[in-house]
Amino acid sequence: MHELVVVTLRRDEAGNWVQVDGGGWFRKRPPASTSELEVQIDACPICFGAWFDPGELDVLAGKLEGVETVLEDESAPSQRGCVHGHGPMREHHLPGVISTPLDRCASCGGLWLDGHERRKLAQASTSEGQGTKTERWFKRGAIWAAQVLTHLPVEVDNPARPTPWVVFLALAAFVGIFLAQQAGAIDTEYYGILPGRMKHEGDYWTLLTYMFLHGSWAHLLGNAYFLYTFGDNIEHLFGRVRFAIFFVLTGVIAGVVHVLLTKKTGIPVVGASGSIAGVLAAYLWAFPRQRLFQVILWIQLKIPVWSYLFVWVGFHILMGFWGKGAGAEGVAWFAHLGGFLVGISVAPLMLALRRRDVARRVRVPALV
Repeated sequence: MHELVVVTLRRDEAGNWVQVDGGGWFRKRPPASTSELEVQIDACPICFGAWFDPGELDVLAGKLEGVETVLEDESAPSQRGCVHGHGPMREHHLPGVISTPLDRCASCGGLWLDGHERRKLAQASTSEGQGTKTERWFKRGAIWAAQVLTHLPVEVDNPARPTPWVVFLALAAFVGIFLAQQAGAIDTEYYGILPGRMKHEGDYWTLLTYMFLHGSWAHLLGNAYFLYTFGDNIEHLFGRVRFAIFFVLTGVIAGVVHVLLTKKTGIPVVGASGSIAGVLAAYLWAFPRQRLFQVILWIQLKIPVWSYLFVWVGFHILMGFWGKGAGAEGVAWFAHLGGFLVGISVAPLMLALRRRDVARRVRVPALV
């Protein structure tokens, strides 16, 4: 779905793998000595899969050595083509390690690992698997403590390139407008959606303004967190212009759904939650195997994103249709569900457009 980018990994003085061409202001970089063991892999910045030339995977797989030698001989045709243009690859199973088959090119011997396979087999090539064991456990402990307090999910490892400027612009707009609300310069009720008023006065323009307002700091920070966590990947997947249009139109449709279905017509509705619900749905479609940290009964678990959003959607359906009246709890349940339906419907189209764009730009298009 995207051109592959080169990811350079090098062992530091402690023997840990560190990505030297990627980022982070606070990431410790290893010395640039040519004597250090260095590996370059080709990774997809969207699906997080990676191409390994012969021998590279053996270096990064850790305790599992000789990966290519223990692949089962029996194979089946793969729908993925070799990145070097050698045609369709073959699927080989790696028994006892990964449940899904790996793709191998019979001509050059290269291997393709999907995102979940890469994390399972070669954690050294992901940010989650880098650093010392102490550093990794300290990071997990800090995440656990934050989750106990907030109950928010944390994305395990799915970085996006390049910088998500639309997401950052939206976050800046949310903060600036909320400060204006606090100062009294913006009338929240006037620019928010009032279903009863809209049905009688026809102020449909509020469908464009309500999504940039927020009712409290908690409301703002919660929306900002989910948009930043999941929106960067979707912006990269859709492209900046498409993502901006998707975000606004999803918010408009989410507002319409709320107006049509809510029973509480006198409660003003504000917030970008409907648009963000669409982003979550698109993320589910594009990265169903991506994992999230979630604390349940004080235990931190890694769960697939589809299971988290399955519970999320079920809870919204229950509260929307059988709660104490839609919107009575101060939450626009139907707006969230409307936005989610838009996202799950639009994501396949956006993926098809992405494949078409890539096929035009790269010399060896992906086989789909």
